[in-house]
Amino acid sequence: MKRFAFNIYATGMLLSGVLVTGCNKLLDIKDPVNSITTNQVFQSDDQASIALNGLYSYLISGGELEVNSYEQLGSDLYSAGGVTLAAGHSADELYQPSLSGDYQYYVEMAARITLRNPGYSTKIWKTAYKAIFNANALIEGVKAATSNEFTQDYRKRVLGEALAVRAMGYFYLVNLFEKIPLALSIDYNNTVKLPSASPGAVYQQIINDLEEASGYLSENYDGNNTERIRINKWYVKAMLARVSLFTRDYEKAWQQANDVISRTDLFKLESLNNVFSISSREVIFQLKQTNISATRRNATPEAISMTGRYLTPALMNAFEAGDNRKAAWTTAITGGTSIPAGFSPAKYKINTTNFELGGFRSEYYVVMRLAEMYLIRAEANMLRSAGNKNAAIDDLNAIRLRAGLNGLPYTLTDQQVTDAIAQERRIELFAEWGHRWLDLKRTNKATQVLSEIFYKQPWSQHQLLYPVPPDEILLDNHLSQNAGY
Repeated sequence: MKRFAFNIYATGMLLSGVLVTGCNKLLDIKDPVNSITTNQVFQSDDQASIALNGLYSYLISGGELEVNSYEQLGSDLYSAGGVTLAAGHSADELYQPSLSGDYQYYVEMAARITLRNPGYSTKIWKTAYKAIFNANALIEGVKAATSNEFTQDYRKRVLGEALAVRAMGYFYLVNLFEKIPLALSIDYNNTVKLPSASPGAVYQQIINDLEEASGYLSENYDGNNTERIRINKWYVKAMLARVSLFTRDYEKAWQQANDVISRTDLFKLESLNNVFSISSREVIFQLKQTNISATRRNATPEAISMTGRYLTPALMNAFEAGDNRKAAWTTAITGGTSIPAGFSPAKYKINTTNFELGGFRSEYYVVMRLAEMYLIRAEANMLRSAGNKNAAIDDLNAIRLRAGLNGLPYTLTDQQVTDAIAQERRIELFAEWGHRWLDLKRTNKATQVLSEIFYKQPWSQHQLLYPVPPDEILLDNHLSQNAGY
C-alpha cells in the first residue's frame, strides 16, 4: 500500500486527475507535501469535479500502473473484474478443464496460493488500496478546503461519494485478506507503520463511512435516472444492507434492503436480457468504461477478461431444469482438437468476440443491483427477531419467476427456505463480484464444499484468505501475515 500510493500522491498529481484520467495537466499543483494542498486543488466546484471524476475513472479504467493492456484491465484492477475472476476461481465457479499449472488462474483454482506465487491477490490488494488512497485524498481535501467557490452542496456530494468508495474498497479487502491496515489518511507519516486492524474495526469503519455518506448524498441520479454511474443514497443503503448481512445485523439488513426495494419508482427487476443494459432499472450503481482511444473497446473490462473462461460443471449442473438464466447468462464453448467443450459466463453481451473500438456502449459494469436486495431481504427475514418465512419465500419467488421457474410453496420448512436462499444466491449472482466465494465463507460452508473438489486437494483451510503481499510486510513490519503463509 505505501510504496506505490504515497509516491504517486507526492508528485502532486493525484487530485488533478493526471493519474486516473491520463491527461497531461488539468490543474497546476506544484508543491509536493505530506498533506493535500487544498487551497490549490479545491478552489471551486469545477476543480473538485475533476478530482471526483478521476475517482470513478480509476475504478473502471485504472491508472498509470493498470492501463498497459485493456485485455488485462479486467483481471488486474480489483474494481473492474479482478475480484470476480480471482474469487470465482478460488470458489467453485470458474476453472480450467486442463487443470494446467500454466493456467493464468491455476493457483486460485487449485488452492495453490503461496507467498512466492500469490496469483492475483497482490493486484487486488494494491489496486483496492490505490482506490482508497484516492478517496482519502478527496475526503481530506473537502474537509480542509476554504474557498467560497467550493459550494456546500458540492462539498457534501464529493465527501459522500468518496466515503462510499472507501467503504467499498475496505469491504473487499477485509473479506479477501482479513488482516489489513486501516488507512484513513494520505499523510505518509500517519500510515507508514499501521498495524493490521481487527475485522471488527474495519467493518465498523465501513459502516461509519456509509452512514456518514448517507447524510450527504441525494436520492436522485444524474441525467434523469438513466445511466446510474454516480453513487447516491440508494447505493449506500444497498451496501449497508450487504454489510449488515455480513455482520449479522439482520434487522438493519432487512430495513436497508426493504428501503431500496420499496422505491418502485426507481427500481424494478428487469427481464434477463436487460438486467445489464445501460438503461436497466435493476441497476443501483454501475461504472462507465471509457471507449475514447485507439485501444479502448465498448465492452466492459470484465467482459473482455471473462471471454472464454469456463464455468465449472458443478455450477452448470446446479441450474434447475427450465431456469432461463442458464440460456440468457451463459454461452456454450464449442469443443475442438485443443479446446474442450463447456460454458462461459455471458451476462455481458459485448466481449472479445464482438467489441468495437470506440463503439456504442450498450452496457456498463454493474456494481450493485436490485436482485441482491431481494436475496438479502429474504435471508434477513429468516434470521431477524421478527422472522417471516412466507415473506422470504415471496422474495425468492420474485427472482425465480423472473427466471421462468415455478414459485416455492409456503409449506417449505425453515431449513428448506434457507437452502433455497443459498441456491438462488449461487445461481442469480454467479460470476459477479465474488459473491459465491464470500457466501461460502460467511456461512461456514467453504471447507465443506471446496474440500470435496478433487483439483483443490490436498485442501487447506488457510486458503480461505489471501496472503498479505510480502513486500507490504517488508515495508511495514507492524503488519501480520495470515496463518498458513
